[in-house]
Formats: sequence, C-alpha cells, structure tokens
Amino acid sequence: MQVILWMLGFVALIGFLVLLKSKMHLSFSIRVLIALLLGAAFGLALFFLAEKTVNQEVRRWVSLVGFGYVDLLRMLIIPLVPTSIIAGLIKLSNTSELKQMGVRTIGIFLFTATVAGIIGLLVGNIFSVGTGMAIGDLAAREASTVTNLFAQFRNFIPSNFVKSAAETNMIPLVVFSIFIGVSAIMVKTKKPEAVKPFQDILESFLQIVMQLTKIVLKLTPYGVLGLTTYWLSSTGMSALLSLGIFVVAMVVACLVQLGVVYGGLLTSVAKVNPIRFYRAASPALLLAFSSRSSLGSLTMTISTMTDRLKVNSRVANFVGPLGAVMNMDACGGIFPAMVAVFAANAFGIDLSLSQYVLIVIVSVLASLGSAAVPMGATAFTVITLTTVGLPVEAVGLVAGVDFIVDMFRTMTNVAGDMTTSVLVANSLDEFDREAFNTQDFKAIV
Repeated sequence: MQVILWMLGFVALIGFLVLLKSKMHLSFSIRVLIALLLGAAFGLALFFLAEKTVNQEVRRWVSLVGFGYVDLLRMLIIPLVPTSIIAGLIKLSNTSELKQMGVRTIGIFLFTATVAGIIGLLVGNIFSVGTGMAIGDLAAREASTVTNLFAQFRNFIPSNFVKSAAETNMIPLVVFSIFIGVSAIMVKTKKPEAVKPFQDILESFLQIVMQLTKIVLKLTPYGVLGLTTYWLSSTGMSALLSLGIFVVAMVVACLVQLGVVYGGLLTSVAKVNPIRFYRAASPALLLAFSSRSSLGSLTMTISTMTDRLKVNSRVANFVGPLGAVMNMDACGGIFPAMVAVFAANAFGIDLSLSQYVLIVIVSVLASLGSAAVPMGATAFTVITLTTVGLPVEAVGLVAGVDFIVDMFRTMTNVAGDMTTSVLVANSLDEFDREAFNTQDFKAIV
C-alpha cells in the first residue's frame, strides 16, 4: 500500500509538469528546472521517510521514467552522430574550409583542456582536498600503467566501425565519420556532381533524425524528474557530508572554468555577453546536469546551438558531436587533476613540479578521450594517478560523491562544447549575432 501511495505522489508530480506546459505555458528551461527541484525533494523524502523495501520498489518503478528517457536519448546517438558529422563536413566548400574549422575547433579544445587541468590542481591545493582523510582499508585495485594509455588511443582507430556502433564505442565511430566526411569533401572539390546524390540522401536522413530528436526532447522534464528522484532517494545527503570539501572544490573549479575561462573567451574573442550566453544555453546545461552524459545531452546540445545560440547548423553539427567525445574539460581535465591532489594529500605524498606538469599533460589527453557517459571520468583518472605514481585507491575514496560532482562535470563539458561552437562560428562569420541578441528565450521546443 505504501508503494502505491508513493507512486501516486510521483504520478501527481508528472501531472503537475504537464499542467505547467498546457495551462501555465511556462518556458521549457523553467519546466526542466522545476522538474529538477521536484525530483530532488521527492527523492530526499523517499530516502528519509520511506522504509527500505518501499524505497527500493518505488525506485525500481521511477527508474522506468528516468532511465527510459536516457535510453531514448541513447537511441538517437548512433544515427545522429555519424550523420551529423558527415553532413556538417560535407557542407564545407573545399578542403581549405575544412582546415579552417578543424584547426579552430581542436585548438580551442586543447587550450581549454590545458587550463582545466591547471585549475583542477590550483583549486585542489587551495582547498587542500584529501588532507586528514581517513583512508582505512581500501579494496585492492589492479594497477594501470602508461601503456594502458597508448592502448586506449590505439582503440580509437576504427578497425570495425560496425562493431564500434554496436558497442556504442563513439570515438572510433567519430574518427570513421571524419574520414568519410573528409573524403567526401576531397571528391566534392574535384567533382561536385559526384557527391550531390550522397549529400541529398544524407541531408534528408538528418532532417528525419532531428525531427525524432525534437519528439524525444519534449520528454525532458519528465526524464529529469525521474532521474533526480532515483539518485537522491538512494544516497540522501550522506555522500555530500562525508566528502564535502572535495565536492565544494570540484564545484568551485567547474564554476571557474564556466565563468572565467569560457566567459572570458566569449567576452574577449566573440564579444558575447556571458550571462546571455548561459541563459540561452540553459536547456542543454540543465539536461547535462541531470543526465550526467555528454552524449545523452548531444541532441539537446546541437538543438541549443542552432536554435538559441544562433550558430550555423554546419558548425553545430561538426563541433557538437566532436565535442561530446573529445572535449571533456571537467571529466578529463579538472577531475583527474583534483583527484591527484586528493590522493597526494590523503596518502601523505609530496608532489614534485615534474609530477604536476605530467598531471596536466595526461589530463589534457584524458579530456580528449574520456568516455562521454556517466562515470566515464573514472577510467582516465586511474591512468592519470598511475602515470604520476599516485595510489589508484584514491578513486575509491571519492566514489561515494561521484554522482554529485559528475553533474557539475558534465554541465561544464557541455558548456565548453557550446562555447567552442560560438567561437568557431564567430571566426567563420557563421554566428548570427543580431538574432542572438534580440531573441526571446521563452519558446524552445
């Protein structure tokens, strides 16, 4: 009976979200934010007030809504990523234009990743994360070596793109798509008529996929409600209390990356008001925050780039998918660096200057290769720790609060992708500044 009452309460929240759209006509971003707050309140109430067996049963049903929505987003990934990358590349006039967009995009990725690694080290030391941490008896972990890093990059080579698609191994699929796109541009430069039929089919399929994307995105408030309820009904506030300093330090580092680094680039390079930028980017950022997946948020990210940031679709379809798997400033830059400082302080290890430099270098590589899924930062963090001679057991110490910091990490990653899209589009005169500055943000989906 208690399970039924709790589920009726959850269904009532879903009905309330429906009313917010149909009767009150609130904007999409406001409805997503309200869903996030309602999910947090309901999840905490379930954690503190419900019996354990009731909690587990309600969470099982709630997961159908939350993870069902995530599954729908993942459904879009395989048709969307290769199609959007190839379609974005093939819109380029020639190989010269390709070099301009590619160099700008990768250059920004590398720069922001380097700064992110440095921020992770600085903020981690300022907050002295890990100091006085009771390490206790930690489970043994298999040691990683630097060869694992090279093996990982070897796996980026698309030896079998069908297998990569089946296993949702995105980086080889992205590499394959880039090869196809580059080859198409090379043919287009010499024989435009030979590429025209392929381009028409690709554009038609992309429009169908994007329409499907819009249908799924309309379910975002309900998915966010389910996801937030599921996570907080399991952990409550204990994880935050046990490692509060680390969580605060990670949040501060991400905010510095968002405000100082991205905000500074937008202001100085693109001449864009950062406040207006983040207001426009809010739908994708809120989804990234709740879903904890750059790939899961990709459809919304691209839509936000084109519809709200007023970036040309050619740039959005190139930068968006590439950034979702290769631009992980927070997961691959800030987080491994922060955990390295945490490990050194927790285990009483003094880091040398060369180790700090190596942490940044490995963090940059990690930011270009972190898996764009929840918890994807963990693997490269282990490699980072091993490379600089730090105990990988430190990963276990922060695992309890990983879901909290992962929300901020993913939001930062997606913000970096959207910042890059504006910077690249602005440099190529494909950013509609007037439309961006005059638009009304109420209507989105």
